[in-house]
Amino acid sequence: MVIDDLKGLFIEKENRIVLILTIWLIVGFTIFAFPQFFSVDIGEFIFPPLLGFCFVYFILSLVLRKDLREINWKWLILAGVIGFVIAFLFTGIWRFIVGGLYRFGIISYILITSIFYMYACLKYSFQADEMANNLEEPKNHYLRWTMFIGGTILALFIVRIIAIIGANWARNSPEIRDGLGLIGIILMFIMIGLAILGILTLITKKLNAWIGVFFLLVTLFIAYLMFSAFYALESSGDDSYDLVIQVLLYLFDLGLIIYTIATIIGEKSEKISETLKIMKVDAIIMWLIFSKAAYEIAVAADPRISADLINAVLGFFLFVPLFAIAGVYGIIKYGKIKKERESAQ
Repeated sequence: MVIDDLKGLFIEKENRIVLILTIWLIVGFTIFAFPQFFSVDIGEFIFPPLLGFCFVYFILSLVLRKDLREINWKWLILAGVIGFVIAFLFTGIWRFIVGGLYRFGIISYILITSIFYMYACLKYSFQADEMANNLEEPKNHYLRWTMFIGGTILALFIVRIIAIIGANWARNSPEIRDGLGLIGIILMFIMIGLAILGILTLITKKLNAWIGVFFLLVTLFIAYLMFSAFYALESSGDDSYDLVIQVLLYLFDLGLIIYTIATIIGEKSEKISETLKIMKVDAIIMWLIFSKAAYEIAVAADPRISADLINAVLGFFLFVPLFAIAGVYGIIKYGKIKKERESAQ
């Protein structure tokens, strides 16, 4: 479960380098998230060394095809020294490459966090289904049907509320395009389509009870995307209101960073490497930290970049196909799990 993944990040000694870099990222991210309380200059001083270290460790892991815990400590020290030297280059020239850093950072960060959030949603949904299935009859039968029907209906209700709020928000705010308010409706239709597909699998005696839990987990991300997109497009003018929204979005973004890194660490290196073919686990994490830091520092370097806006809106549009793909993939994957479960009996 997620607790075990978090323990792996914060407790296990083999993940100390990742933990240090994660805390480093969080400190810089916090400074940039609340410019009214912290000097952005401090963040601009913190992030260049982090960019250097992550860049070198990413290349090292990518070239050697190993996770950092498998690399000799002498190589890690040498890589750290090189990263520190590269940090000076970032400090000196990042204002000239800010546009490239920003585009590179924002696309990478959105893709990695969205994909692994979806992956985690599937993972924990499958685990919930497995726990329900292990109960005695007829409890497991009733619970799994409740998960499927109840979770789906509740998720549709929540997304409908989100869509109504989005539509009203867009109607009353000229800065917000009406099309964004329709994304909630599109997501509802995707949910209904996936639920119908789950019902059709009953023909093969496969009840995809996990779908209801999956939908509920996904609604959290939908709410975050909508509020971050609309808040970026429109400022209420109420400082106290803005601060509340700012803190809530910060907490979700912070949780998303920790959650994604913990989820990546929680999976076996061999499993992810076999899936991605190219990168090892730590290489993915280094890329994630680098892209988030690059995104934040690029935003600070050039205020003309509507970073929060593009981040939120692009994330919203990328999320729609990812949601559909993840749902279909989950149904296919569950079919294989069901076969393995039946063959083991």
